[in-house]
Amino acid sequence: MAQAKSTGASATARRDGRRAGAGERSAGRTREALLAAGVAVAARDGLAGLSVNGVVAEAGVAKGTFYVHFSDREAFVDALHAAFHERVLAAVEEATADTPPGAERIWLGAEAYLDVCLRERAIKALALEARTDSTLTETMSARHERFAASAIPSIRAMGWPEAASASQLLAAMTSEIAIRELEAGRKLPAARRSLRRFLGLPA
Repeated sequence: MAQAKSTGASATARRDGRRAGAGERSAGRTREALLAAGVAVAARDGLAGLSVNGVVAEAGVAKGTFYVHFSDREAFVDALHAAFHERVLAAVEEATADTPPGAERIWLGAEAYLDVCLRERAIKALALEARTDSTLTETMSARHERFAASAIPSIRAMGWPEAASASQLLAAMTSEIAIRELEAGRKLPAARRSLRRFLGLPA
């Protein structure tokens, strides 16, 4: 009898575990659907038009569902930027994986960043607009700072002094190219060649 009870309890636990797993997967899909809807609304209406009502209408879910996943609009915009930042990091890591610290590694990382920005113009534009919103800038700036700092080992390998300051300047230069390409809607080869020259690489 005790064994039967134990077996029954184990089966119940397995069923509960499967239900919990299914619920988590469903919640994850809903969150991703909301983020995808945010990208679509941002592309169409910009930061000013990125409202909770617009996002839930685009995603086809109830407004209450939005607040299950995000505390407010600011948290949602930050989540959009965080997801974009993760995609940038993944692209940079893939592009630089087999390259030792130095100028070529910086260039490959910058090129990967520029390509993601151009491919995901809506979110890059959103991040630029958000710079003027004090409720959104803190965590976005922190991500930018961490990303810029990732170039420090390569700058040191190049023999440059004051590597931290140099990494900030290189990040600003790369960001400026991204902005210009965003406005042009295409790659700007001359700007990219200029960045290579600044790094001491052949254009």
